[in-house]
Amino acid sequence: MADFGPLLDNVPVWDRYLTVDELNAAAQRLAADYPERVKLLELGRSTNGEMIYCLKIGEGRHNAFVHGFPNTEEPYGGNLLTYLSRALAESPDAAEATGYTWYLVPCSDPDGARLNEGFQRGPLTPLNFCLNYYRTPHSITPDGCFPFRYGPLDLNSPPAETRALMTLLDNVKITFISSLHMMKWGGISYMVPHPCPELYPGLQNVAKRFGIFLRKRPGTMLAPGVMLAEYLQPARNWVRHWAAGNRHLEPIQGCDSYEYVQVINPDAFILIPECCIWYDPRMLDDRPSGTSLGAALEYAAEVTGRAQAFVERLWDEAQPHLATETPWRKMVGEKMQARLDKHTNVSDPPFRFGGPEMAREITVAEKIGIEGHDDIYRMFDLGGMYKLLEEEHKATGDGTIGRLRDEAYAQLLEYDRFLHANYEVVNTPIRNLVGMGIGALLEGSRYASGLER
Repeated sequence: MADFGPLLDNVPVWDRYLTVDELNAAAQRLAADYPERVKLLELGRSTNGEMIYCLKIGEGRHNAFVHGFPNTEEPYGGNLLTYLSRALAESPDAAEATGYTWYLVPCSDPDGARLNEGFQRGPLTPLNFCLNYYRTPHSITPDGCFPFRYGPLDLNSPPAETRALMTLLDNVKITFISSLHMMKWGGISYMVPHPCPELYPGLQNVAKRFGIFLRKRPGTMLAPGVMLAEYLQPARNWVRHWAAGNRHLEPIQGCDSYEYVQVINPDAFILIPECCIWYDPRMLDDRPSGTSLGAALEYAAEVTGRAQAFVERLWDEAQPHLATETPWRKMVGEKMQARLDKHTNVSDPPFRFGGPEMAREITVAEKIGIEGHDDIYRMFDLGGMYKLLEEEHKATGDGTIGRLRDEAYAQLLEYDRFLHANYEVVNTPIRNLVGMGIGALLEGSRYASGLER
């Protein structure tokens, strides 16, 4: 087997995440530095006219597609692909040893990514994250709007960003795919579409190499740190529910990239090294907590319920005064409508636990993971509401909007004080996230090449 040690050892240190302009400049510079090894592809323009770039590196018989910013508030993929692309270009032997031609898209949703750059530049705190929060609405997110036709579903309205990715995926048989997602709280959950036990040791070892702990969480875990991810196949989930007679289903606009590439290559494999921005050191504590799983989930549901009620009240009061179309207005409005409709969730199905599991005493790590998740995640929807109100007030100066914005900001500060009073919030070094992610891609791509028939 090839030794990728130097590639992993030389991952640089960053103190922040790269911006869209920096990612584009790095891609253009790399293609200019290594014209015989790197091809810079222009896949197409975003909704707002931004070019979406793809770096083609290597000449292996298998093809890998990896893209950053599948959700626009999840930025580490840009740093990862900027380093990985240069490392492969500077070491053709390493690129050849992978057996792949690599198609690397540092940012697949530049319009949305730019709206989060206030966080990417730092400080990398939860509060600053929320004050700059934007997540492309599910109905137009590039990685969830690929055409899909099966049974009752006939979906074909991809946004510009999805169409840009389709210019590649329609013409290249992909063996391995990865969308570089991030969560916000915990260690690493390697997301896979089916059991693959021969892959687990390599993934666990690369996490250890970079000091990323295996996330302990209840749910569809296949092994420590490895999770069966039902959200990877939203269109198929929809069809399964429909076939079972459920007609009250979440509306979807298409399938995700994994489902799409499987149309051309049913043997394609996806691995998502879904790492986290922050953690609490107690997430490594496996001692009994004195709390049951049911009690922790009840706490989390109560925290989230109160936070959602607060955001909904701001939304209801703001509605008569909203006169400006902004990305945040669409984002918040779509979330409010989804809560009102209460459809069966097929794009991110919730976990379900039986009575014995709910009564189980959980560890300190699990307690901090479950309760801390909702204590920090409640801040994000409120951050989106704050941004909506802030942008509306900038545009109109409406007094009611200004008052509601100030309410949202004050509540954000209260949530942030509570978070830091009850948890030790530690930033995972970006170098560690990137190194772990690259190691996981190498492991996943090697496994995927063995699935080809």
